[in-house]
Amino acid sequence: MAREFLPLEAVRGVGLAGVGAVGAAWAALLLASGYEVVAYDQDPAAVDRLDATVRAAWPVLSSLRSGVPDSPPMEKVRFVSSLEALADASDLIQENVAEALETKRAVMSRIDAVLPPDRLILSSSGGVPPSQLQEFCRHPKRVVLGHPFHPAYVIPLVEVVGGRRTSPEAVDLAMSFYARLGKRPIRLQKEMVGHLTNRLQFAILREAIHCLSEGVASADDIDVAVRWGLGLRWALLGPLMTFNLAGGSGGVEQVIARFHDDVEKWWDALGVPRLTPEVCAKLYDGVRQLRHGISNEKWGQWRDAELIELLKYRALHPYLAEPPDPARET
Repeated sequence: MAREFLPLEAVRGVGLAGVGAVGAAWAALLLASGYEVVAYDQDPAAVDRLDATVRAAWPVLSSLRSGVPDSPPMEKVRFVSSLEALADASDLIQENVAEALETKRAVMSRIDAVLPPDRLILSSSGGVPPSQLQEFCRHPKRVVLGHPFHPAYVIPLVEVVGGRRTSPEAVDLAMSFYARLGKRPIRLQKEMVGHLTNRLQFAILREAIHCLSEGVASADDIDVAVRWGLGLRWALLGPLMTFNLAGGSGGVEQVIARFHDDVEKWWDALGVPRLTPEVCAKLYDGVRQLRHGISNEKWGQWRDAELIELLKYRALHPYLAEPPDPARET
């Protein structure tokens, strides 16, 4: 059977449409994976932003990967002056522009008009579903959402989902491409607002803000509850397996048999806070205390350094039921 799309072996230059924090992080990861980077951003500061991000990320990437050059190969980065030039020079494009439908409409349609139909258009969108992005394209079957998590050069997860008109081969190819970058892609079976991971993240964030605004605990203690309780388990197991193990040898069936009504009561008792001025004031004050006078820049540096150590640990201690790596074409 003939392939619909350019095989991954033929992908040399990856285009980045938008070089904000996400696009610049993709650039670092692509360079560390041996790709050439073609970039477009209407902001003149994007050139310096990409350079600074790649250089800051390089020690992280070097510590996590073998075979990474001592210094980033910035000679493999080329900025172009238009989206049309980006599409003309790229074998695959990762779109990273602002989460505004009209902005994405202009970007996707201009790229699609020039990029050969056998090249993938991937989107980092965290909010706009791929079926909406496809409506702007004459070749919708090659549009796939590939949503990373900050910082994208450290966090392995990327969510992959196609729209209503996406070719299954395009989704398979996107999964393989991200696996080649060292990511852990997960395939979503349907589109939902917020995709999957942000829905999980915002569920606990909503309750954390509710408990803070209701005076249940301080911001410090709310974060301690996750850092020293839930988070330790979640670093190893997901919430469903954690729930299963709560039932001991009887598993999730035993938990539900014993606590069915209680679980539903706890769900019903969860808060639904609104970001009123009063709630926001409590949130801002709580987080100011939580920072303990340390800048966000220093917190970010500490986070990245500790994530490196955690990822090294996870590499040495694989998940008990470690699934095979996503298909990697050779």
